[in-house]
Amino acid sequence: MIQPLVFKFGGASIKDAASIKNVAQLVKKRWTNSLVLVVSAAGNTTDRLEEVIELSLKEKRYDKELLELLTYHEDLCRSLFSPEHPIFTRVDNHFAQLRRLLETDMLKAEEGFFYDQIIGYGELISTRILQEYLCETGNPCIWQDARELVRTDSTTRMARVDWALTMQHCRRILIPKLEQFPVITQGFIGTDLLGNTTTLGREGSDFTAAILGVSLGASAVTIWKDVAGILNGDPDIFPDAVKFDYLDFEEAAEMTYYGAKVIHPKTIKPLAKHGIPLYVKSFMNPEMAGTVIGSFGQAPRIPITIFKSNLTMLNLRIRDLSMVGGFHFEFVYEAAKKANWRIQLIQASGAHLQVVIQDMPLSEEQLARPFREVFHVQIRRQLQMVTVKNPTEAAVKHYRQVAEKCFLEQKTPELVQWIYEPETP
Repeated sequence: MIQPLVFKFGGASIKDAASIKNVAQLVKKRWTNSLVLVVSAAGNTTDRLEEVIELSLKEKRYDKELLELLTYHEDLCRSLFSPEHPIFTRVDNHFAQLRRLLETDMLKAEEGFFYDQIIGYGELISTRILQEYLCETGNPCIWQDARELVRTDSTTRMARVDWALTMQHCRRILIPKLEQFPVITQGFIGTDLLGNTTTLGREGSDFTAAILGVSLGASAVTIWKDVAGILNGDPDIFPDAVKFDYLDFEEAAEMTYYGAKVIHPKTIKPLAKHGIPLYVKSFMNPEMAGTVIGSFGQAPRIPITIFKSNLTMLNLRIRDLSMVGGFHFEFVYEAAKKANWRIQLIQASGAHLQVVIQDMPLSEEQLARPFREVFHVQIRRQLQMVTVKNPTEAAVKHYRQVAEKCFLEQKTPELVQWIYEPETP
């Protein structure tokens, strides 16, 4: 049985014709039949599609925005193909389908469902363009709709993977194809049991690469980024940030959980479970070693600083004081699970709970409703968190001003975190 390699390319790697040519050269040097390419939407297409979705839901005109997106993709094609190439027809067909969906009012009854049916068109179009260009330049490969592979439940915007079905589909559909040619497919999207398109969460293409890697028993998964690997801090904030040559799965998983943006948070767990190494490398400097994430055990304790924005804090004060001391963690986690919230941090005192979640597109009343029966609720939004893993005295001292104005602080020997309101520019 073949043991595939999985490469994932994000939107920045295919944002223009020069970038697509660079990706083609990169994969040409690493070409093998057992190669699976997982590709995101080109450039900022997903952001632009979100704008179109918002306008459509508000029953406002979006012709200008949709035309700009079509023009962007046609310009990409004009820079890569001859005028008579069939890619132009394929791109036009995708946009015709997209427009029909945007104009179907019955889809808009549930906003999350409508979002899922529209947003993946960026990936469908970008993979068509890249696949045609690779074939055109002597690297024949097969285009595969990821919705035939990745099976999920029907949760909107953040679907849960049905691993058993997904593995069956991947092996049945992909392995015969990979015995002949490499395959190019989309990140981010899947299908539920009713045949409706689902999405795996914003920036979910990394997760798709892990899903396919695990389902196929890949020898490795490589995420190609515009950075040289994983650093111990944002280089725009810390010019002396250090690149990790290797990271243990556990350390990397914690970094993504606390907000490190190099890898999607759900990517690490399935790869760690199956012992599949994850490489993070630069598509701008592909010969550089990058960072490898695997089972390395205890790594050197290097301070790691991570910022995370757009957080919401719920201050919960218990209504029935006879229940003081029963912190109701189970109640809070169950409510969060039902609402598909991601709890970032939780802290308790006798009669209070502070729960920090990733911000959701909900009103304060909608956020508070699951807790009002048991708690008095106060909400703070647009907060920021700074996390220092493996803290040193110097690293903690650097955030003294943050500590003085924070709403919430947690400290352990391995971790220091502050929740605070960022200064308005």
